[in-house]
Amino acid sequence: MTFTAALRNMAPEELKHAATTKGVSEFLTLYGDTPFLLVRLRPSDTDLAAGLGATALRAEAGASVKPVIGSMEFRTQSAAVPVDVMNARGKRQPELVELLEKDRYFGLALRKRKSVESLYPDRISVGRAPNKDIVLRHQSVSKSHAWFEMDSEGNFYVADSGSKNLTRINGYGILSHEPTPVAPGDLLCFGSIEAVLCSPRDLWATLSGGARRSTAPPGR
Repeated sequence: MTFTAALRNMAPEELKHAATTKGVSEFLTLYGDTPFLLVRLRPSDTDLAAGLGATALRAEAGASVKPVIGSMEFRTQSAAVPVDVMNARGKRQPELVELLEKDRYFGLALRKRKSVESLYPDRISVGRAPNKDIVLRHQSVSKSHAWFEMDSEGNFYVADSGSKNLTRINGYGILSHEPTPVAPGDLLCFGSIEAVLCSPRDLWATLSGGARRSTAPPGR
């Protein structure tokens, strides 16, 4: 496993530049202390990559979502999720450096695009339509596929919008319109598009570690 391979496989360039030239405090000032969604890019995913590049937020451009009112209600609802979803959290998830070493990923901070979906200030929308906060241009992704939201304690949830090809957490489908808790390390699928949640601190550490190793003198 190499940190330099992980650095090479990460996009966009602006994100890599910030992680490799700034300390963790400056990085968090730019992108916020909310999770990143890392979207896997296969060689054939040219439209997906182009869409992410065109719609991804630049540093400092996004807005945080408003906490969900009555967060305890959503915690209660999460118990209705199939047991397999909850049990999947006990499995070991791949380390971030392992994932980035094997495949290319595009990183997006979970923040709102200020010019879209103003009707739902408490949601970060995901879908194929260009007016979503996270635009995934792929035939397996519905126009309005899913959304993320946050409770008053900063915990994130994902909900499926009634999509045709489902939303999955760690391989298990979630119930439509039922917010389900997610955390860094969880593997998500929107249709056939794979993604992983990671903390901004872990992402910074991985990318900045790659930069340190790529510039280290031979033999170190």
